Amino acid sequence: MNLIFETNFAIFAIFISLFVTEMMGAVVILLFWKQAKSAVLDYIIPIWEVTGTFGAFWVVTADFAYPKLLIPVAELFAPLAIIGLIILVARNASISFAEFIIKRGWLDEEKLYKAYAVSTIGVGLAVLVAISAIFSGAGVTVPSITSSWSFSPVAWVTSAGSLVFVVGTLLIGVGTAPIFFSLKAMKRYVLPLTAAGIALSVLSYYLCSSSYVSAMTLVPVVLTLLAGILFVFSDRTAEIVSNKVVFIIILSLIIFSLQPVAYPNILGGAVSIDNVTTSGTMASAFLLITMIGGVMLAIMIGFLLAVAMRPKDSSAPKLAPTP
Repeated sequence: MNLIFETNFAIFAIFISLFVTEMMGAVVILLFWKQAKSAVLDYIIPIWEVTGTFGAFWVVTADFAYPKLLIPVAELFAPLAIIGLIILVARNASISFAEFIIKRGWLDEEKLYKAYAVSTIGVGLAVLVAISAIFSGAGVTVPSITSSWSFSPVAWVTSAGSLVFVVGTLLIGVGTAPIFFSLKAMKRYVLPLTAAGIALSVLSYYLCSSSYVSAMTLVPVVLTLLAGILFVFSDRTAEIVSNKVVFIIILSLIIFSLQPVAYPNILGGAVSIDNVTTSGTMASAFLLITMIGGVMLAIMIGFLLAVAMRPKDSSAPKLAPTP
C-alpha cells in the first residue's frame, strides 16, 4: 500500500468529480438551455471557482507526492496544457461576465453561458486526453526517467482504446446529467446513454490493457448503473440520488475505485509509482499540507453546495425591470 498515492488519488477523484459535474452542466446548457437554465445555473454559479481551486490544490499536492514526475509530465503535455489553459481562460472569463452582465444585445447572458459551456467541454476533452495517455501510455514515448519524453497526438488517436475512452466517458456524463440536476423530464435518456457509456469505457480499458479489467471494475459499473436505475425507478429514490452531496460522494468513490488503472504503474507500465513517490521529510510535509488544505476545501465545498441546494425564497422582493 502506498499511502501517498492513495491520498493524492483521493484528492484527484474529488477534483475530477467536481469538474465532471461542470461538464454535465455544460452539456445541458448547450442542449436544453430554456428547460434547464435555472437548475444548472443555480449549481454552476457558486461552484465553478471551487473546482479550479481544488484543481490547483491537487497540482500542489501532486508536486509534493511525485517531485521526480511532475516536471517531466508537464513538459510531455506542454502543448496540450497550453491549449487547455487558453480555453480555461475563455471559460473563466465567459462565466464571470455572464454572472454580472445586465445589457442584453449581441452579447447576452445566454451567449456567454454557452461560451462557458463550450470552453468547459474543451478543457474537459484536453483533460481526458492527458488522463488517457498518462494511465495507458498511448502516444507517449518514455526512453527513461531522465531523458526527453514525447507525446504524439496522432499516435494517441490511433492507439486502441483512446477515442473509445473519451466517447464512453462523455456518454456517461450526458447520461447521468439528468440525475445530478434532477431533470425528470429527461429520465428516458439516462439508462440507454449511461449503459452505452459504461460498455465503451470498459471496452477502452480492455483495449489498452486486459489487466485494467478485473473484479474491481464491477465497483464503478454497479454504482453508476445503480444511480441511473434509482433515478428512473421512482421519485422517492430519484430524490436521494439527485442530492448533490450524495451524487458527488458516489462519483468520487467511482473514480477512486479506478486506481488499479494507475497503480502500481503508469504510462503503459513505463514508470513505477513507488519509484517516483516522495519519502522522508517531504512525505510528512505532503501529509500535513493535504490535511490542512483538505479541511479548508471541505468547508468551502460544503458551504457552496449548501448555497447551490438552498430553496428559493419566493417571498423575496423582486427588482423592477430597468426601463
